[in-house]
Amino acid sequence: MTPLQTHLYRLSFWLAPLVALPFWLGVTRALDAPADAWWTWWAAIVVQGIVPLLDMPLGRVVTRFSRDQQAALGRDRVLRAVPWVCGLVWLATLAWAIFVTPRIMQLPALHIVGFVLSLGIVGGIMAINVGHELIHRKHKMERFFGGVLLSSVGYGVFKVEHVRGHHLRVGTTADPATARLNESAYAFVPRAIVGTFHHAWQLEADRLSRGSVKGFARFGNEALLWILLSAAFASIAVVVSGWAALAVFLFGGLIAIIELELVDYIEHYGLSRGTDANGAMLPVRYEHSWDYSGWFTNALLINLQRHSDHHAHGGLAFAALNSHPEAPQLPANYATMMKLALIPPLYRRIIHPRLMAHTIP
Repeated sequence: MTPLQTHLYRLSFWLAPLVALPFWLGVTRALDAPADAWWTWWAAIVVQGIVPLLDMPLGRVVTRFSRDQQAALGRDRVLRAVPWVCGLVWLATLAWAIFVTPRIMQLPALHIVGFVLSLGIVGGIMAINVGHELIHRKHKMERFFGGVLLSSVGYGVFKVEHVRGHHLRVGTTADPATARLNESAYAFVPRAIVGTFHHAWQLEADRLSRGSVKGFARFGNEALLWILLSAAFASIAVVVSGWAALAVFLFGGLIAIIELELVDYIEHYGLSRGTDANGAMLPVRYEHSWDYSGWFTNALLINLQRHSDHHAHGGLAFAALNSHPEAPQLPANYATMMKLALIPPLYRRIIHPRLMAHTIP
């Protein structure tokens, strides 16, 4: 990249906090003009409909940064601020959504569904995706804030399982977040959610059993702490706006979690790690994750779709991730692939030829 291209690349990630804007605009319009109550669907329409269509004509960006450039991007204060701003915008969005819930409940049921669906879709990006970036950072405060964001949609256990489980077991049958060949999204998503909660609890039980604190139902259990924080979020919702707000919090969080696990389904579908001559598991390579280099959607998702480099070098900051041609390449962005995944025969028809043409050493 030229210096100008690198500068524009850095600035592009400031599009990410704008993901919440369609939710604010849509809900405000619906509340101000009940005849336009369908606007509660606006965030879902923009994020899952308009953005994927814009991504393709806006083209792709291939990054091949040197180690020195990657280190500089990782230290860049402007870039380090992006996840923090996104996270604060999300917490403000969630708080506002809970606050206006009593007014939303006066709308027709179909538009209440649109409100919850839109909230969940935005949460999947701004709480889970941003939280995912932060839990990989070196500083404790960043990791803690990542856990807070994940807990705000009821998935704080992801902080425990993802870093200490998924990144070690990816591409194996022991990993609940790796979709197996011919496994449908409908089978994968519940398996991944249950597996994440179970393995997070197991990891903490094992950790505590090796220390001075015994048992896993103790205050030192990180998985339990994040679950309690989610319960605190839920309790605040009830206090502020009643039991309807609890339903909004729970169902919005569930939608965000399902969105994440559909992304997990896409990221590793059908890819597996073999063993060496001694039976030991081969190290994680670029070939064990699907990649996509669309400029627009990677800016909004802070490079989540540049997934192969993330798994090979989990500590790299989002902006420092490189493209790798040896990784299997998705034909479209995550939002498009998620919808295709909901039609298993069509998904297999599109992905299997690419998978069969891709060999893993």
